[in-house]
Amino acid sequence: MGDGGEIAQKTCFAPDRIAILLAAGLGILACVMLWHVGELLTHLKAVLFYPYSLDYGEGIVWQQMRDMVDGTAYGPLQVYPAIVYHYPPVFHMTSAALAALTGMDQLVAGRLVSILSSFATAYMVGLLTARAMPAEVDGRVRAICATMAGLLFLTCYPVLIWTPLMRVDMLSGALGLAGMLLALRALDRPAWIYGAAAMFVLSLYAKQISIAAPMAAFSVLLLVRPGLAVRGIAFSTISGLLALAWLSRATDGGFLTHILVYNINRFLPSSFGDILFPQLFIHMVLIALSVLGVTATWRGSRTFLDKGSLALIRDSLAQNRAAVAALMLLIFLGLKTIMLLGILKSGASYNYMIEWFSAVAVFAALTLAPFAARAMGQTSGVEKLSPVHVVLALVALPLQLAFLPVGFSSAQAIAQNTKVGARIVERIASSTRPVISDDMTLLIRAGRNVEWESAITAELAQLGKYDQLGFARLVRAHCFGLLVTEGKVDRLPFRARYNPPVAAAILSAYPLEEKISKYSLRWPSAAPASNGHCPLR
Repeated sequence: MGDGGEIAQKTCFAPDRIAILLAAGLGILACVMLWHVGELLTHLKAVLFYPYSLDYGEGIVWQQMRDMVDGTAYGPLQVYPAIVYHYPPVFHMTSAALAALTGMDQLVAGRLVSILSSFATAYMVGLLTARAMPAEVDGRVRAICATMAGLLFLTCYPVLIWTPLMRVDMLSGALGLAGMLLALRALDRPAWIYGAAAMFVLSLYAKQISIAAPMAAFSVLLLVRPGLAVRGIAFSTISGLLALAWLSRATDGGFLTHILVYNINRFLPSSFGDILFPQLFIHMVLIALSVLGVTATWRGSRTFLDKGSLALIRDSLAQNRAAVAALMLLIFLGLKTIMLLGILKSGASYNYMIEWFSAVAVFAALTLAPFAARAMGQTSGVEKLSPVHVVLALVALPLQLAFLPVGFSSAQAIAQNTKVGARIVERIASSTRPVISDDMTLLIRAGRNVEWESAITAELAQLGKYDQLGFARLVRAHCFGLLVTEGKVDRLPFRARYNPPVAAAILSAYPLEEKISKYSLRWPSAAPASNGHCPLR
């Protein structure tokens, strides 16, 4: 009797102990992620009002926005000025509208659009995670997994780095996920399909390669509700073409020329080793959990897709909203995985992984559902947890996140960089001739326009679409008061931004160098080889 009672006590106690351990593990994981989010918020507070570039692309995006507001964007590319408008105008005009309505600085407004978009994306990642979970899942489990999904997204390195930047990617991604959510909502309220279509069009007109979300949504809707899908596709196509016609007419055809013909890059396989592989490595535990989630979700989807006839598949999916959401997310992840190859081109960076990580976070969070269920004391119908599963989620993932090499700038470094920028702005403002600067925000702060971008002209010159010899002649003619370049001349980024003919002209005609922090201010020689002749004067 005594032995039997002891065994009964152990078996009754074991599930409670497991629940406590799992709850503690999930709590630790959440705390690590919240720590990173806290660091991110502190960083955002420090850099939101920083007046100069946090990233090379911020300056050109800011100038593009100014030109769009002035109605001078998407003009013909010349030797000088030479500005390429890489993207459609939705992000730029959203930022301009926020600045105009609030009176805030335009650079701050652009960054704030990205910050709000990043947190909105995290929220929608959580909503999509909850939508992809079966209806019978406990509400508390659903809430835990949704919260984890949002936090997982926010603690991915590309998201942490890109959130404070005045760049188009965060807004475009947020609009795409909003479209997917509205498309799922349209299954019960068909009128919402027009809202979904509008979000997809806006996403595409924020960044022209934002096609994964609408492709995933409409492909699943074509299977489940063909009529609904056709309405959404028709609305998207018509509204998108009308916007294209208006933009083309307003820019005399320059819109398409810029976003398609001028916005080109060379194939750069070194990006695999510099960007893609390191990111896959430092997030390998998160990716492994996502793979487990994809596998389990695909197994569940197969029960609907193996019904035989298309009619039976359609009927079974139409009755299960979670299965529709899961299938949509599977296709979205698959498309974004293929699109990761876009990193293998010059000019690509961590931004090409942001949407991919939004889907990865969803499936990693779905993998945590059995943990959350057991932590809530549920045992019936809960998937058995393997030791590998437990170690990955509750040991390896917190450790991976704890040692994530983010490296935000300190407040002291930001203050020092602000002083450096102010010194250079003074030099630029004192010049009586045009100035070229790698940090293009310096030009705008000095009351000038950005009229030439080094990186894109280097790309276009390599492909024979820009007259770099013509620009080199302008340099040798001392048409510019000074040039502000970044880094050493024999290393990146200088070598990527200035092709040999232009670099040689700069070093020859602007031999006087003043070093200020990471920048080189290059001044012309006292006796110009061109006898002072400059067509820009």
